[in-house]
Amino acid sequence: MEIRDLTIIGGGPTGLAGAFRAGMHEISARIVETAPHLGGQVTALYPEKNIYDVFGMPEVLGKDLVRNLTRQALQFGVDVHLSEEVKMLALHNEEKLIDVVTNHKVHQTRTVLLAGGLGLITPRKHDAEGCHRLEGHGVHYGVRDPELFRGENVVIVGGGDSALDWVLNLMPIALRVTVVHRSEEFQAHASTLRQVQQLADHGRVGLHTSTLLRAAHGNGCLEAVTLQDSRGVERRLEAQALLPMIGFHINLGAMENWGLDFDDKKIVVNSRMETNLPGVFAAGDMVTYPGKIKLIATGFAEAAIAVRSAVEYVRPGQKVRVQYSSIAGVPKPRPEIYSSSALKSDAETAFSSKFA
Repeated sequence: MEIRDLTIIGGGPTGLAGAFRAGMHEISARIVETAPHLGGQVTALYPEKNIYDVFGMPEVLGKDLVRNLTRQALQFGVDVHLSEEVKMLALHNEEKLIDVVTNHKVHQTRTVLLAGGLGLITPRKHDAEGCHRLEGHGVHYGVRDPELFRGENVVIVGGGDSALDWVLNLMPIALRVTVVHRSEEFQAHASTLRQVQQLADHGRVGLHTSTLLRAAHGNGCLEAVTLQDSRGVERRLEAQALLPMIGFHINLGAMENWGLDFDDKKIVVNSRMETNLPGVFAAGDMVTYPGKIKLIATGFAEAAIAVRSAVEYVRPGQKVRVQYSSIAGVPKPRPEIYSSSALKSDAETAFSSKFA
């Protein structure tokens, strides 16, 4: 049973950033990811969606961001274990060791970084008549390939960032995009909402507020939807694609039983990204502290802080130098300090095949 200095639970952007920082500090690390792929929510939900909050990149496709993060993270030889769900953490305080118990094996480690995003997420399914029957046949809860919507009448239900971002992304290729939102108020970023409203004002996007989706119609495949406004007036729209983007169910799974302090299903951390458990740190969307902002960019910074704190925990009394990639003498990739190069190759193969 190989002992690692750091075990990162979660292979999304924050976890990958943590793996890179571990390499920069020259500590051994592994990633344990529940999904069969790296990239977390970005890979699972919007690989073809542009991301705008990564500094230095005016925009970047989700799959391209994950590809670059993976290349950066794996250069130091970090072990990657995909399709492993962590069931339990067992702390051995006297030895300063932690058992990370998964559905396949036990990983021993000196520290843990929890970077599992929001936890296990599943899209909320719309209960309008016909949605369940036509799921996968015109009704979709995510966009894997925008080209599938080329030349189609697309109806998007929702008023948050995901809904309006996909309006902007699909509008250039769809025959027409129509937004249906149950309220007059939107939860999207102001700049995104302004763009959608401008498109609607010029007749390039349909915009129906205070309106509900009542039914999806089609014989085998989606053909039309029925909408109902606040006055009870119904209208039928032709549609070949329906995208209900009305949020997600969040499930922390076994993590809720590990003895962590939670606040509204978020892990409480301090300024060093320490949890209440010794040797256990956390970063990304799953943490909370005063002033927390949920951005990918914030997760990167939190990962760097958490890894530095982990290094100080592993090497007590030693001065920890923050290594910058822009100066001479940065660590060179040292795969020889890890023993599972085959796992690294498996992860690279799985990632490459997913986006081939």
